Parts: sequence; structure tokens; C-alpha cells
Amino acid sequence: MGNSISDEEQIETLYHEMYGQMFAYAFCILRDRGWAEEAVQAAFCILCVKADEAFGRENPKGWLMRVLQNVIRNRNRQRAAMNRLIMSSLQVDKLEEMLVYDEENVDLLYGELAARTDFQLLKRVVLDGYTMLEAAEEYGITVEACKKRVQRVKKLLREKLLNC
Repeated sequence: MGNSISDEEQIETLYHEMYGQMFAYAFCILRDRGWAEEAVQAAFCILCVKADEAFGRENPKGWLMRVLQNVIRNRNRQRAAMNRLIMSSLQVDKLEEMLVYDEENVDLLYGELAARTDFQLLKRVVLDGYTMLEAAEEYGITVEACKKRVQRVKKLLREKLLNC
């Protein structure tokens, strides 16, 4: 693993030299500040684990940028797969397949796309398998209001995902 003081100093130096450039690159591709920051952070985490490999190369900066590109590519694949799954599920009104994704990933990818309460209501119905009656009772609303809010958040998600 090789996290000697020298590696730590080199990592810190690379961080100061490369963070801005890496963030700009990631933001340009991902078009989201949070995801760009996460991608850069993930690249530096990989650098910390593979410092010997990176600093054994002729161009550690190039190595780090390739790692960032791979991180972004993997995140985009995950995002695209989730978008396809959600779009097909929203169209056929079945979201059970989303259960293969953990709740944090769903929140991270789509939580900002809908009003927080409505999105949580949708997750209750779709992911947790609540009936409209059960969800309505939990949120203190009528069944009709519950149906309307779920319908509204699905429509919003469809529109947002089509514009991605």
C-alpha cells in the first residue's frame, strides 16, 4: 500500500495542484457540483490506496486524471442504468426492480428532483410496498391526495429524467 510520509506529501501536493482542474473537468461532464466533488474525492481515495502504483508511473498527474475519467464513466453508467430503470418503471407503473438499489443511492441520484415529502411518499409506495391507504395514513392525508401526489412526483421525475 505504501502510504509513507513521502506518499502523503505527494498526495497533498497533487491535491493542491490538481483539485481545481479535476473538479472543473468532472463538473463539465457531470453537470452537478455534488457529483463532481464526489468523483474527484473518489479519485483521490483511489490514489491514497494505490499511491505506489501512481507514483511509480512517469506521469502521476495523468494517472490521476485517468482514474477520474474511470470514476466518472462508472458513475455515468450507474446513473444511466438507474435512469433507464426508473423510466421503464414509471412508464409501466412498476418500480419493484429499484429494490436492487439501496435507498441512499436513490436519494443521492433523484432526491433533489422532487419535493422532499412527495419523493419520500413515492419511495414508501414504490420501494417499501405500502398501499395508497397505508401511505396516506402515515402522512396524514387522504387516499386521493396520496394518489395525486404520487402521480405528480412521477410526472416530475419523468420530465426531469427526459431532460438529463
